[in-house]
This record gives sequence, C-alpha cells and structure tokens, in this order.
Amino acid sequence: MDKSLKKIHHDQYKISDIKYSKYLDKDCNAKKKEFISDKSKEDAINIKNIAYIGIYYNQNPLIYVTTPIMVCLFGMDNKSKQMSLQFKDYKTDPTMNAFFSFIQNIEINNMQNLGITDEKDADKYSPQIRYDKQNKYDPNLLVKVPFKNNCYEVDVFSDEHDNINVYNLNNFTKMQCDIYIDKIWKYNEIYYCKWKARKIYLV
Repeated sequence: MDKSLKKIHHDQYKISDIKYSKYLDKDCNAKKKEFISDKSKEDAINIKNIAYIGIYYNQNPLIYVTTPIMVCLFGMDNKSKQMSLQFKDYKTDPTMNAFFSFIQNIEINNMQNLGITDEKDADKYSPQIRYDKQNKYDPNLLVKVPFKNNCYEVDVFSDEHDNINVYNLNNFTKMQCDIYIDKIWKYNEIYYCKWKARKIYLV
C-alpha cells in the first residue's frame, strides 16, 4: 500500500475548465436507482428529476487535491462520518489563503453551473465551508470520510505513530489530506458537493 500523499497542488487546476454532466433519475419511485444522461441546456435547478451532476477535469471523473497542513478540530464524527478541517490563519498565511480561495471558487463555480445565480436560490446549495455564528474563528472545511461495508475507506498514517486509524483521531490533530469531489448530489431539494478524504497523514 502506498502511504504517501499524492501532493497534487490546487494550482494544477483551472476552475473554468471543470466540466459538468447532468444525470436524471429514470424512475423516482424505483427501489433500485437507474440514472440516465441529460444532454439538454436546461439548468439543473429547473429539472425536477435531476439526480446528480458528475464533475470532470481532463476526462477524469473527479477533482483530487492535497490540502495544506490543517487542524482537525473535533476529531472524527462517527455519526456524520465527517471531519472539520480549519483554514487556520487563512487571512495571513498565503498558502492557506490560496487553498481557501480555491475551495471557495469551486463552490461558486458549482452554483453557477447548477443555475444558482440569484441570492433567492442560494439556500438550494449547501456550502462545505462553514463559519461559526459569531464569526470569531477561522472557517472550516467539512470533509466526509467514505464509509462502505461497515468500514471507513481511507488510509490513515503517520511517521511517528503506529496502529493509528480514523477512530482514534484526537481533537486539534494536525493533518494533511488527499481529498476529492466527484459529484453534486440533490437531496431534499438541496444540492451537496462533499469533499471526501482518500488519505490522511498525521503531522
């Protein structure tokens, strides 16, 4: 198993070159979901049976990037299967600021592609950059850890510790991660594009 991060810097992506493909739910009432491609020019928010939008870059069906070193504030939330990674000092740290802008601009690009260009429709998209209500702290990026067949699908490793895994991540752990997005899903009339962790390196 290759335990090294891919070190894919966000500068390798040009956000305007991201491509999107719409997929419809063939039968909304069917237990086994079947999706069909939609080639229309219609905005996704105006299509009732839209299921998801695939994300592509240079024919690759995902955007895969390595984060800077970030702080995992609350460890792993085993209920939501998510981590909160803080954009620490993003206003003064050029590296963190550039990564924050990259994530933010992808979210803006996603919304524009969906057809969400008016403030009245803004609540139809769930941003993964989160702010505290008092705006006292640096924002966080919600990162989902894929969970399938009763186990997490992620590699967790460190140069200093053995026998570590996603279950024993402590609060305020510093880490660097390979994360990716591949789809924008519609759920309860809201669109979600969740960053997912592939590899976690504890610093």
